Amino acid sequence: MLIGYTDRYSARAGETIEVKVSSSFRCDYRADLVRLYSADPNPKGPGMDARPVPAAFEGTYPSVEKSAYPGSYALIPLAGLDDIRGATVSIRFQPRLEKDRPQTMLSLKAANGRAVSVSIEADGPTVDFDGTVTPVACRLELGVWYELRLGLTAADVRLAFYVVATGERIAHASVARPDNDGIFVELSLAARRRGDDASFMAHFFNGRLENPAITRGLHLPDALGPLPADDGAVLASWDFAQGIPTDTIRDRGPKSLDGKLVNLPARAVRGSRWTGAEMCWRHAPDEYAAIHFHEDDLHDCGWETDFRFDIPSDLQSGVYGIRLRCEGAEDIIPFFVRPAAGGKNAKIAVLFSTFTYQAYCNYPRTNYGPAYIARREAWGGYPHHPAQFPQFGRSLYDVHPDDSGVMFSSALRPQLLMRPGFFAYLDDKGSGLRHFPADMHLIAWCAAKDIAVDVVTDHDLDAEGVAALAGYDLVLTVSHPEYHTGRSLDAIQDFIRDGGNFGYLGGNGFYWRVATSAAFPGAIEMRRCESGVRMWQAETGEFYHAFDGQYGGLWLKNDRPPQRLVGIGMSAQGPFDASYYRRTAASRTPNFAWLFEGIEEEIIGDFGFSGGGAAGFELDCIDPSLGTPAETVVLASSEGHSAEYSCVPERIWNPDVHTREWQAEQIRADLCFVPMKGGNFVFSTGSIMFCGSLPANGYDNNVSRLLENLVRRCL
Repeated sequence: MLIGYTDRYSARAGETIEVKVSSSFRCDYRADLVRLYSADPNPKGPGMDARPVPAAFEGTYPSVEKSAYPGSYALIPLAGLDDIRGATVSIRFQPRLEKDRPQTMLSLKAANGRAVSVSIEADGPTVDFDGTVTPVACRLELGVWYELRLGLTAADVRLAFYVVATGERIAHASVARPDNDGIFVELSLAARRRGDDASFMAHFFNGRLENPAITRGLHLPDALGPLPADDGAVLASWDFAQGIPTDTIRDRGPKSLDGKLVNLPARAVRGSRWTGAEMCWRHAPDEYAAIHFHEDDLHDCGWETDFRFDIPSDLQSGVYGIRLRCEGAEDIIPFFVRPAAGGKNAKIAVLFSTFTYQAYCNYPRTNYGPAYIARREAWGGYPHHPAQFPQFGRSLYDVHPDDSGVMFSSALRPQLLMRPGFFAYLDDKGSGLRHFPADMHLIAWCAAKDIAVDVVTDHDLDAEGVAALAGYDLVLTVSHPEYHTGRSLDAIQDFIRDGGNFGYLGGNGFYWRVATSAAFPGAIEMRRCESGVRMWQAETGEFYHAFDGQYGGLWLKNDRPPQRLVGIGMSAQGPFDASYYRRTAASRTPNFAWLFEGIEEEIIGDFGFSGGGAAGFELDCIDPSLGTPAETVVLASSEGHSAEYSCVPERIWNPDVHTREWQAEQIRADLCFVPMKGGNFVFSTGSIMFCGSLPANGYDNNVSRLLENLVRRCL
């Protein structure tokens, strides 16, 4: 396999991109630079268009196979800790998944290299002394909070398990120690070092851990009681309620033996002391003093950099790719080049939805099988699919093995969906593209129409605010700007307020809230709260982000409905098929003659490479009650959608209020124009599939003409 990733999505001309590659081949691989114009493998479509560009890094590099190591855990160095023979190690735990293999809750590594680990297996807990495993007669239930007390003596290890809610001791055992070393140098939580190679972790725990501590004396009573809390008794006590937005676990003991979390386990989750009186962890951090670990968490693959691309200061802004080739294998890693600092190349910027790409990163869907593979081979599509490579991590649409939702997604790993030639659906009416490959239909159209554009990303808006859009007359989104932070929304809002023209060329936009964090570069967090179209839902009381402490979920529920920003908002969803728009009388008024110049048809977009039409899959319409400006003009609305389409759940409160007839009216995409007081405008299409119609008939069609009229108004 030949695969790679870069250290970031975008960079300005004059900056540097780092490239990290894994190659399983025995010979050197070759790397060069290409500029990407089209990413559609459909032989009936616009095709794949990657044009070589000279670059200083071009050449051959040695093949080195690199691996990804998912699984979250904590490592705590115990340097300076006294001999703890005669002490008690304690931890609260909530198992979430039953497995036949061990799931290690904690492991103590001694100075002599030996370790004692406590794990849970299908038949109950076990104690492991360097491969000598002793079972403990105890049946644990999933979702129940327990406390483990581990008493260390010179002769043995004594264990007691308690049910936190009742205080009942449900197991008590003593296991002889093969040595009597009392000096421990490391405590690992939720995993242990691998026996054959201690540089790797294994036996990951799926569940929640809380408040590990080391206390002088043996404290294994018949019923659970508090541990001594005086200064002389506490050797170490790690308080997970502290530093929730970070990867540090704080020790309140005398040695300050702070630990580090690896691979982004979930914080800001309910612990054993949660009462339900508070729903925000910031208001009651002690009730959220737990961490949820998973065997498939992944933050950063951590691959070494193979080479760097020092972007020339005069390189034109656009979509580029690092092309890797070896013995017939090829991988193109896309990235975005912005103009050099302080400059711009064009009057128009295309805003790429990198937060959405990251949210969907490596989403395997359910359609990978013989039919998909046959089409991929026939079309020469991208050869890798996320279903084949779970080691590269999950998307925000997946659940972990314990059925808890995936709340974090990282860009620091191979992103298989964000590749030229990747198709998501077996679309008999088109190409079946989503996200990055689908969005390249717009870039292909710009090239065909000789319209110069710069590119910018969601991440740039989050980092720089409205300054990232300064100087542009028009900003166009791509097909699916679904995920945004508060800062990226602010940037768009400020751009429009300051007189910029904005074209929203997609559907289901500005829908979910995500958060970023300087503590976790490359990662985003999202909580799927009590509403919205969602594959899973955050647990009760866990709707606030760990990264920034803000309420997650829909932007609508954060009082920032997309209708207020762009005139329309998500109203309906259906299968991957599309219909068309029918023009309204308003589209034929003199005010919009310029926009429909050269278009006589009543029907707009009954063709295309996304589901066979311009209006489909996920649809947005106006709603004055949610903030659609009064001056908004609907120029066309879609119709004729299949019976599988349904209204989004957040719009339906009561069937007596929102009747079937009312819901049916919401199943439409409104193509609208919002004139602003400053003379600028917002143009919105309300459909994910709009851009898929641009290439039809060699870019000579009424969707293409409509967009060209709009764009040339700003040139």
